[in-house]
Amino acid sequence: MKTIFKNGKIIDGTGNDGFIADVVVNEGHIVAIGHAEIGVNDQVIDATGKVICPGFIDTHTHSDLSAIINPALSAKIRQGITTELLGQDGVALAPLPEQYIAAWRKNIAGLDGDTDKIDWKFKNTEGYLNLLEEHKPATNLAYLVPHGNVRMEAMGLEGKPSTREDVAKMCEILERELKSRGFRSVYRSDLHALCLWRYR
Repeated sequence: MKTIFKNGKIIDGTGNDGFIADVVVNEGHIVAIGHAEIGVNDQVIDATGKVICPGFIDTHTHSDLSAIINPALSAKIRQGITTELLGQDGVALAPLPEQYIAAWRKNIAGLDGDTDKIDWKFKNTEGYLNLLEEHKPATNLAYLVPHGNVRMEAMGLEGKPSTREDVAKMCEILERELKSRGFRSVYRSDLHALCLWRYR
């Protein structure tokens, strides 16, 4: 069964003018743009008066926790955002040594919120991404290893200058986190990277 978006205004991101056409999606992939013949089993969505365009990428987001506790991420989806880059501003959820959980939760609450609904003992990027995947967030996600978390694991939470030894330890931690999926995307293969908006 194909899904056909009929009569939408196509904005394809190339800079060309928009045009009215149908978009045919089959097994999660756009297979045709133009005039579509409707089959008996096809699902048809009337896109008249709406814009069809590629999903937007939010390159600076703080959905690190909300992607777990509210995986529908409806505020993002309603804006047409289908991909997010987590781990921003050097303060995020992983790596997170167990002895710093309580203090770090207070640290990030202003950006990411806080909750008692999850087990905070995921320890590292691998554990965090596994937890994220278990909750099946609605957007595609990629995670940056935040420097603040790396520094915390290497030096604690005191605001002191780093020594050469501290820097060497931070480099080791960063390398470990990157090897364990530190910049990794969590991709929703069933998410059509299309957005529909009403236009005038």
